[in-house]
Amino acid sequence: MQEHPEERTQRIVFLEFDSFQNGEVGFNDPSASHIGINKGNMSSVMLRDTSDPSDPLYLYANYTITAWLSYNSSENVIRVWATNNSASSERPANPILVLQKINLTQYFENHNHTDVYAVITAASGNNSQNTILRNWNLTIEIQSERTRDLDLRRLYLLLLLLPVLFVALAAYRMRGAKQRKLIGKRIAVLEVASKPVHRYKYFELKRATQSFRSDFIIGRGGFSIVYKGLLPDGNLVAIKRMRDGFADADLIAKEVQIISKIEHRNLLRLEGWCFEAGETLLVFKYMPNGSLDSYLHGEKRKSGYVLRSKTRIQIIRDVAAALEYLHHCLEECVLHRDVKAANVLLTEDMEAKLGDFGLARLGPHNEIFTTLPMGTPGYVAPEVHTGQVTEKTDVYSFGVLVIEIACGERPLDPYSSTYSRLVDRVWLYHSKGSIMGVLDPSLMQEMTTQSDAATDTKGVDEELKKWKCVLHLGLTCCQASPSARPDMRKVLKALEDFEIMEAPRSWTLYPGENFSSAGRMSSDASSSTISQYFSVLSYKEDRS
Repeated sequence: MQEHPEERTQRIVFLEFDSFQNGEVGFNDPSASHIGINKGNMSSVMLRDTSDPSDPLYLYANYTITAWLSYNSSENVIRVWATNNSASSERPANPILVLQKINLTQYFENHNHTDVYAVITAASGNNSQNTILRNWNLTIEIQSERTRDLDLRRLYLLLLLLPVLFVALAAYRMRGAKQRKLIGKRIAVLEVASKPVHRYKYFELKRATQSFRSDFIIGRGGFSIVYKGLLPDGNLVAIKRMRDGFADADLIAKEVQIISKIEHRNLLRLEGWCFEAGETLLVFKYMPNGSLDSYLHGEKRKSGYVLRSKTRIQIIRDVAAALEYLHHCLEECVLHRDVKAANVLLTEDMEAKLGDFGLARLGPHNEIFTTLPMGTPGYVAPEVHTGQVTEKTDVYSFGVLVIEIACGERPLDPYSSTYSRLVDRVWLYHSKGSIMGVLDPSLMQEMTTQSDAATDTKGVDEELKKWKCVLHLGLTCCQASPSARPDMRKVLKALEDFEIMEAPRSWTLYPGENFSSAGRMSSDASSSTISQYFSVLSYKEDRS
């Protein structure tokens, strides 16, 4: 091999059994399970994708793989055979790879014996593996004196390739047996939980998003990226791609188990899933109008589109119906734990559907759940920082969402000169007897226009009464004590009857601090932020 790296890369041909999908430039790995012939660099000139778990050469299965590699110098052809049948010593009839028009004799021209090395190398990315070289055999056939030099070069090439080949094969057999069993159990859980929905192949979803192009991204979360996809049958779907692949398998299994139990018009339904080597994806129906957040604060609002009064109230009712179903209408209680505008998706008819069950918990009714502090700043209830939550935690988040829809402002304003939390500012208006002053100006303008055009103002008065009901309801849901908050059945009934609940007479105010309102709090770095956030609340409560 050559002294300089650029020359060395020109003097190597090898067969790789690759169980790590490298996303760096120059690799072009199709999956975390593939077999390829490489010439001169780390990008395979010919390969076979074996990422389907049903493939007999799936590298994550506990197989003992036997392989044959042949180079015919007269034909300039490399052939590769492989089988997982360790009991048989017979080479399969058909090769898995055939690379033609490749002349390897030039790789050894003008080099003596010291220029060729036999090496053993293996890599597993961020994972660990044990490797065992079971055995290997080399056969050389000399046809004539005239071809002796060529055969000798072929011998050197095979000496280079075979140790790498068999070490890799043994590594795949030994590597992560415990992990493979765990993955198998997770897949079994997913298959049982998701029987009503379709299991997609990875290549199908990759094709639907044109290899997950960046301009197909329609949303981002703490653990995932959501892509718009077009299936061969013409249906548009939303494809949720987990950032860490198999690392999120436990979360995905729980999420699928929960989603598979629900069937409600205001909950986003799971359409399918994919769980292959290195990739975890969930498929949902595509919502053409995007998220509520876009209409309140994002591109839709900036473009001049304003949600009408009746549409906003219907969205509030839809989300309330979804939470009432999750809390009270199933055999077990489902806590969503991440109710926010970004997770409320809108159909073509502006019907609201609550989605993203990545933080959801399933358990007995009227029980306290012990969990890590997680959620989205501005929406999380005070008790979250203690690690003990109930369905009243969702009620708090719903109350924040209700006030956000009514006011058209984000739940947290880190630049506020008075109070960062929107709910605090609304309660202050209420305490001064002017709660209607917090309504989104566009709503007031809409109702004023209707009043000017109508001879009878009764309809406008009724609309104002509805919004007073909504604001009082939002404050009632956002009380610091979980026991003081209504359950979702009472909330839904109040919205159906437009009952004006008595707003809280006392309140714990939160002074302005620079907390970001974007992103979901994690269980590590952000948990301290949650504690800091609510320690101020507790301090104010103690001072009152």
